[in-house]
Amino acid sequence: MGSRLKVQPISRVGLGPVVEMAEHIRAMLPGWEGTVPVDGQRNPSDLRLDLTHLAHNDADSFLIASHDSSVLGFIPAFVRSRQLVLTQPWVLPEAQEEGVAEVLFRRALAFGERSGTTDFVAHLLAGASDQAAAFRFGLRPRFPVYRLRLAAEPARRVGSELAKLLPGQELNPEELARRSGAADLERLDRLARSISRPMDHDYWLTSRQLRLAKVKEGQRLAAYAYGGAGQCGPVVGTTREAALAALGWALQFAGEGAGAVWVDVVVPAPFESAIEQLLDARATCQSAGLWMSRQPGATLERVIFASPCLP
Repeated sequence: MGSRLKVQPISRVGLGPVVEMAEHIRAMLPGWEGTVPVDGQRNPSDLRLDLTHLAHNDADSFLIASHDSSVLGFIPAFVRSRQLVLTQPWVLPEAQEEGVAEVLFRRALAFGERSGTTDFVAHLLAGASDQAAAFRFGLRPRFPVYRLRLAAEPARRVGSELAKLLPGQELNPEELARRSGAADLERLDRLARSISRPMDHDYWLTSRQLRLAKVKEGQRLAAYAYGGAGQCGPVVGTTREAALAALGWALQFAGEGAGAVWVDVVVPAPFESAIEQLLDARATCQSAGLWMSRQPGATLERVIFASPCLP
């Protein structure tokens, strides 16, 4: 079917049905069964919010595959700091054997090459078939990415302890409104993850209305942390201790979010000390994704992802 597929950028007009498809596909993945959307639910899902953000800001690389006017799948991809970041290709179960994921990978990577990117990275949630498709195009497995879950009260408790490792503070509304220290956040992004993403910071602060804290080592900003209702992260630090302290703030923010019962934390495996702290707090591993890239790149050993779809 690959030669008969039509692949084109998404239009915001057609976003709704595409997001609904992704929500239902995600709920079929191992460890994601509890995310099945509920009719009439009060708040949009994290996946819906993230995909809407990407479709609005990165429409040219948010690619839809269709056949005879029927959408079979899509892949969100976006360029940040000369890297093409790919996330899970969402393909209907009945089209899994039709080569749809491979076609989407091929077209997304071609977009990245035309855009002058120097590396390609991907965070894949599903299993062997998507990983094999990425492998075919030169991406190599680097490390697992775990989604750990703990109850809100233990999250607040362990967060309070971790936050004491180094001096830090939450930014107040006035500081957030004038984007105080935005250049420092971009510096930390580049140092810890080789990527700068100002538009994503705007999204976390405005659309998601997350809280933001900064951690210092000496006189220098060493880490930042976002958190709030339905999201713990991103966290980025220049040292392990600073990243752990920032994780403490993120856990508290998420645990204090409106209606918080559980807190999910998306942790790259190289951040071993964070995983150990969370497991000691009785976190359980809900699912394991895979980080892949063409070049070895950043090890992400002091990073917590914002979400599976927007690492």
